[in-house]
Amino acid sequence: MADKDKIRAAINEGDYKKAAELLREYISEPDRYDDEIAIFHAAIGEHSGNRESMWEAIRRGLFINFKNYELYVMLGNYYLCENMQKSWLCYENALFYCDNPEDREEIEGLMGQLETEYGIFVNKAAIVILSYNQLKYTKGCVESIRQTIPESAREIIVVDNASEDESVKWLREQADVILIENEKNLGFPAGCNQGILAASGESDIFLLNNDTILPENALFWLRMGLYDREDNGAVGSVSNAASEQTVIDGSHTVEELLDFGRRTNIPAKYPYEARVSLVGFALLIRRRALEQVGLLDERFSPGNCEDIDYGLRILNAGYRNVLCKNSFILHFGGGSFGRNESYWTLLKEKQRMLNEKWGFRVLPRETDRLMEHAQEAAEKPLRILHIGCGAGDTLGYSGGLYPNAKLYGIEKDPKAAQMASHMGIVVCGDVEKMEFPWEKGFFDYVLMGHVLEQCRNPEAALKKIRGYLKEGGYLIANVFNVVHYPVMIPLLLQDRFSYEGWGILSRENLKFYTGTEIAGIIRESGYKEMEMFSRQTLPEALEEREKEVINRLTELMGEDCREPLQTYEYIVKAAK
Repeated sequence: MADKDKIRAAINEGDYKKAAELLREYISEPDRYDDEIAIFHAAIGEHSGNRESMWEAIRRGLFINFKNYELYVMLGNYYLCENMQKSWLCYENALFYCDNPEDREEIEGLMGQLETEYGIFVNKAAIVILSYNQLKYTKGCVESIRQTIPESAREIIVVDNASEDESVKWLREQADVILIENEKNLGFPAGCNQGILAASGESDIFLLNNDTILPENALFWLRMGLYDREDNGAVGSVSNAASEQTVIDGSHTVEELLDFGRRTNIPAKYPYEARVSLVGFALLIRRRALEQVGLLDERFSPGNCEDIDYGLRILNAGYRNVLCKNSFILHFGGGSFGRNESYWTLLKEKQRMLNEKWGFRVLPRETDRLMEHAQEAAEKPLRILHIGCGAGDTLGYSGGLYPNAKLYGIEKDPKAAQMASHMGIVVCGDVEKMEFPWEKGFFDYVLMGHVLEQCRNPEAALKKIRGYLKEGGYLIANVFNVVHYPVMIPLLLQDRFSYEGWGILSRENLKFYTGTEIAGIIRESGYKEMEMFSRQTLPEALEEREKEVINRLTELMGEDCREPLQTYEYIVKAAK
């Protein structure tokens, strides 16, 4: 019977063939794979040149024990041939978890060799936190930084915006915190700029809300993402409360969310997604990009939309915004603003200012996650066209799901099309009028994000698009549902059908659809194998009066009308 000692002995003797045989025998029994076995497995993969096996063993091992420093050393070795900065970061993280003096000396030697022989060094992160009361949150945030990030990798800068609780007193007592005390609340953008200017000149900048807790390795994997490519200008984390970066709902306990983070913050095969912008609750900015792009725009004070503006500026400077899906940070949400009526009024005003600054409708927006319905192998080299691509959010999302895909877009707003060109090959034009610059049968998928509502002749547009799909290719379109209760209730009870700036009743919409009508027009345009999905307003989002009206209508018209009333859009997937 194989055991660990025999596998270890075979590796130490250089008999990797024997070690591989013993390993296969050992793990043939269930529940025997642990982080020590992962080290052996990775060593065998490294010796045989099987990088995929080596990487997978490291990933499995770190899932079992995220503190295993030997696995971080091996991960550093893995990256030596492709990205030495990521190797340096792995060795630094290994040093953080290592308590063996001899091994620490060896790891320091690996880092020193990268520095002296290759000039490889990675900037520390200056963590800029704004404080305004809420000392409990600030304490938890700072303590999580101390517990999860090596001192060599960070400096902590707190800008206090005239807190009235005990925040300043506590912060003054923290030896490792650089404190800036404001006599009045300057708001988020101005406060962040103060912190940025106080950081060491070579540090990258990590803007972090004080109502956050960092699980282990959250910043490590953000830094790995930032240094994955030279043109990555800013990276952001996923969370439980971060707009479109939310990956788990907030109904869980703090410990459950931290445990989710520990399981998320490990090597991932396809961890990156290009974004038009990133949520500023946890935003790591490369120093070189910061120096080119500049500080946050203080016209957005006291806060809202400054992070979106900064993302657009990052793109315009030739850098990328990247979401790191293997970096999870717990965010309590609502920190300093609160979600009262004045907050929503402020948000609407800042959205107006943002749109005015950039000259196209940046907000409101919704990333159309249409490619989640594709169900293809992630490695497949697809050609994806998004018609009505806006600034490119959906293109970025699609590329995150399918990293080998080639992304194309059509957008009629020239300024939005120019921004989307950072995400793929985008042409500016009206889908109904323009000549497509591609050959027939070119695309595996064509996405349409709320475009059919704006077509004068939707049947002709659908037939035209069908010609550019490969045989067996798919159209995936989302279409607003005119039967949605916010439209129908005012129409039925108040004789009101009021147009808005965006959404179902957008002034740009020329046609309105129900689920039955959209299904009919897709079939009549020659598509087949159609599937329909509905996106609905959650029951908890309904007010009591709205629930009562919906219940009354279903009593009158039958239970089948409940789903259409609660559906704000339909997604149709249909084959050529």
